[in-house]
Formats: sequence, C-alpha cells, structure tokens
Amino acid sequence: MKVGTLSDYISPKTVFLFFLQFILVVLFLGYRVWQDSSVECIKCHSDKNRMTELGSPDLYVSPKSAEKESRHPNVKCHECHLGDGRAKDVAKAHKGMLSALLVGENGNILDRKRVYPHALLPSGSDRIRMMLPKINDEPHPEVRTVLWHDRNRETLNFDPEIAAKTCGKTNCHPDQLKQFKTTIMATNFRQRTMKTWLEPYGPHNCGPSFADVAPSEILRNSDFSFKNTEDIARELNVPFSKKQAEHKQRFCNACHAGCLDCHYEPDREKGVHNFTAKPSSESCGGYGRGTSICHPGAMQSRRGETYMGGDYSIPTGMKPDIHYTKKIHCVDCHTTGPKGMGDMQRKANCQDCHIEIEEAHANSIHKKLDCASCHISELRGYQVTVWGPGKIAGGENPFKKYSLYYGIQSPPILMKDQKGIWMPVKVWPHAAGNIKPEVKPSEKIMFRWPNGETRDAYYVVGTQKSGSNNNHLLWLEIEQAAHPYGKARGCDSCHKEKQIAVSNWEFMDDQGAEPFKGGHKIIADKEGLRIADIKNTTPIRPLKGYKIDDFASWLSFKDKWQAPGDFSIGAEKEKYAKYLSLSKKIDLEIASMERFVKNADKKTKKRFKEIKGAVLHNQDIPAEKLRELDAGR
Repeated sequence: MKVGTLSDYISPKTVFLFFLQFILVVLFLGYRVWQDSSVECIKCHSDKNRMTELGSPDLYVSPKSAEKESRHPNVKCHECHLGDGRAKDVAKAHKGMLSALLVGENGNILDRKRVYPHALLPSGSDRIRMMLPKINDEPHPEVRTVLWHDRNRETLNFDPEIAAKTCGKTNCHPDQLKQFKTTIMATNFRQRTMKTWLEPYGPHNCGPSFADVAPSEILRNSDFSFKNTEDIARELNVPFSKKQAEHKQRFCNACHAGCLDCHYEPDREKGVHNFTAKPSSESCGGYGRGTSICHPGAMQSRRGETYMGGDYSIPTGMKPDIHYTKKIHCVDCHTTGPKGMGDMQRKANCQDCHIEIEEAHANSIHKKLDCASCHISELRGYQVTVWGPGKIAGGENPFKKYSLYYGIQSPPILMKDQKGIWMPVKVWPHAAGNIKPEVKPSEKIMFRWPNGETRDAYYVVGTQKSGSNNNHLLWLEIEQAAHPYGKARGCDSCHKEKQIAVSNWEFMDDQGAEPFKGGHKIIADKEGLRIADIKNTTPIRPLKGYKIDDFASWLSFKDKWQAPGDFSIGAEKEKYAKYLSLSKKIDLEIASMERFVKNADKKTKKRFKEIKGAVLHNQDIPAEKLRELDAGR
C-alpha cells in the first residue's frame, strides 16, 4: 500500500460497519458486566421484614454477612448459587439456582419448600445427624441425608461441570478444581474399578459399580453408564434392569465427596455460609449428615472404626481416638499429596510426632508389628452382610444389601500385610444370592491392591446352593483397621495358640425381618481363618414377603466361611517369658517414676514422657533410659 492511500480504502459504509461492530462489542461487554450482579438477590434476602412475611426469616442474609461468613470478599450470590441475580420475578431469579439437596429414603430429591423451607444449621444432640432437618428435635422421617450444591440431581454424583461454574470458575479456584479432578477422592477410582462381582478382582462389601462411569485418571462427568450393568446382569439368575442399576448407583454416589463436602461447614455461631480452608474431622465424617455419606460408610460401618467416637461410631458409644481428644484433626496426619487439592495420603506418619517411640519400635522385637495392632481393641459396624432380593427406591431389586447387622468384634484379628507387617483387620462373612456362574474358592487370601495402595484383602469361598435364591457367592471381607488408637492391648491377647475375636450383633434393617440378635466367633490360627458358631440368640421373625435366605442366608452356610493360611502368632516360650517379665518390671518402674515427676518442672516431665514412650516400645533398653531421671530423685 502506498503512503497516503489509506483513504482510498475507507468509505462511509466501512466507517459505519466499524462503528457498528464497536458499539455491539461495547454493548455486549457492558451487558455482561451489568448481568454479573446479584442486586435483586440482595434486595430480597437482605430485607428482614420481607423474608419474615414470606415465612423464611432465617433466609435473611446481607452481602456483608455472606462475605464475612464465607471468607470470600466481594463475592456475589449468583457466583456460588447461579440463578439470575438481575431477575425481579422470583421464578426466573431462582431458575437454575443451586441449593442443598434433601435426599429421601428412596434416593429421591425431596421438595425443599414442602419438607424444610429453612436454613440448614446444626441442631440436636446427635452429632452425626446434626445437619439433618428436624421436627420436634428429631430427624425428619423423610430425609435420609443432605447433599450440598455441587451434586448432579439425577445421579447424585459430584458434578465437575457445576464446580467449574462455581468454586472452580476463573478468578476463584480453577487450579484447585483441576488438581482435585485427578485425585482418587474425586475420580472414585477404586470403587469404579469394580466392574462385576468377580472382575477385576473378587467381590467387595460395597458391591460392584452398578451403573457408574468407568474409572479414569481425570474426572470428566457425573453421568450414569450401563456397561457394567450388562456384565452384571449376565452373571445373574434373575433379571437386573438399567433402572434397578440406577437406583443402586444413586445410593453409592451419595457417599462420595466433592468440594463442598470438605470445605463447607454451616455453623450457628459462624453462620450458614461458613467455609473453611482446613476441613475438620467432622467434615471427613460427613459433617452431621447421617451415616450414608463420606467416611461413616467406609470407616465406621465397613471397617468398624471411629475417630471422633460417640455418635460417630456404629453402634454408638465407641471411645474417640486419643489423637482426636488432643484436637488433632484428620488432615493433620493425612496430609495433601503431590497431586494437590484432595490428594489425601492414606498412610499417616507417626514419626512426625512420636520420634523416640518410632525409633525404639524400629529396633524392638515388635518391629514387624504396626502401631494399630496393639492400640486398637475393638471394631464395630457391619458384622454380617447378605446381598439378596428386596426393595430399593421403592421397587423390587435383586441387590438389596442387608448389612445392618450392627455389633462389636473384639479383639481384632491380626494378620500380615503384603510386606509381612502384622496389622489389625476386621473380618466378617458375606453372601450374594442368585449368582449364575459356578465360582471356585480362592487359592489363598488375596489383597485387592497387591502393590500396597491399600492393605485390604478378601477370600472367595465360592458358590454354594441353598433352598432359595439359587447359587450364593460367599466370601470373607478382610479390611485393615487404623482407628481408634487407645490404650494398648495386653500381651496375652495376642500370644495364644489361637486368635479368637468374639462378635455380638443385632439385625436392625427395616426390611427382611423384625430386629433379632446373634453372634459368632472369628478364629485365626495355623490352620487358617474361619467363622465359627454363627447363630441367632433371639427368634427370627421374617416380614411379609421375605424369605430367610433373602437376608440371613448364613443360616444355611454356618461353617462354610473358611480360608487357608497360617495366622498363628509365634513366640518361643522362654523368649515370651523373658519379655513378659521385662514388661511387668517396666510397668512398676514407670509407676514409681510417675510419682516422682508429678511435681517436677516441665522439662523433666517432657523428658520422662519421651523415655516412657521409648521403653514401653522396646523392652531391651529400659534400664539406662529410666536411670536418666532416677538419678535426679
């Protein structure tokens, strides 16, 4: 182009089109800025009188209180709740708006306006149900659990697309969401790995992934998928439809976590919009939303553990972990891993706090024994699990999980993990009816993740026939226990010819039968691992329409749960006598020293605590250690 010839290319029409485009761009950007407002939300919800007239005075909120409670300066209502913050019409303003989901007993989303049109805040004395809506101080009979705003209403899965519009949007937490979507917690990788009752590894207490998406390295969606459904149906002697699979999967999905499950903690003092950067132990325990969400399912019901104790145990009343009583929260020990947000490390490192004890233990005769082996004395939760015909979401389903055989087994059985380290495990019998293939017993006890990602194991007993429900697939579930830490078990609780754990339980399901009690023993010795003397101790009265094999098929297979292996805890008589004597001597010395240090200065008390920890965990070095303080008397 020659200099001075630009005007040759500019016509009045070109100028007009340029300015028209410019005006359209400005108008579009201006509209977006104008639309990015919650002015109408504020006009309504920050008017106390209006909210009272509408019958929802507890939904009054001001921008200042929301910012203070949430710790999100300048946050706008629609940035978290979506909806239309400019709409004056209530229906239009609330269209597409996110809110907490009240999940009914059938897995359906309840009408919030009808069931509980109030702010959700902790209430009542039952801590594990403190967030459930109440009627006369009792949990609302229609509400099973509460799910927060980042869930897919159809599947109940955590929805990364919702999170991308809210928590993970630009200028908020996009990097954290990106990190979270790669973690085991977000992808639910282990559960989604279970395709059928038999593939890729043996059956599991939670059952297979009935209608969930396939496992992936990155969480991409929250939909249903029916590939597993078809494979599961082929292994059954009875029909299993996609709708039945959906109903099962919704209950499974409710248990698994999203952003808000960890970081949203409504509080009567801190407010309904209270967020926390560091999740509390209560958040890990579902934050008072019942026993069907977060770790109450996996930890308290399945593993029989507790961390917080009391209401956060099943049956209730378990003592809390000693670390919880010291105000140590789950994330203090289970720290964030290399993947970032949500990459919580399964293994906690005791050495960060207990340096002297760890060093002493590493050089002791018990160096092949993990800490929990001595410091856990009982396990609760499920004691028997039977999968059989029943009702799910109000309809017939071949996979009703009769697991509410709640009770206590004590002391925990000890067994070796993949690396030969002794650990405490919860062992309980399982059966699933109407299985088509003939399944042979396992050759040995198998670890679900042989490389040590978890230390959980199982043993497939195989299929057995009974009077009804065709073949029953039997297996032993063997899950590692890691809580609650408390006073150590006595030496004689381990060093016997046989390990024997006694389980006493009560059947408390609302299907199958009226409540009844029973019990059994778990025996582990050089002959193997087995369930013995399983029986009901009160009469079984089936409900109308149910057969005993549906919910108590163990009556037909009492002596079938047996696994090979050597579970004997060897100890030479002379060696055992020596260390038992040393242990008693140490106890006497410690009792004497405790009287001495009772009124000592802080430095002496601290040193005594260190020495006490060392000598209790390595009886070969008590004398010189104890004399360090003894000389000061």
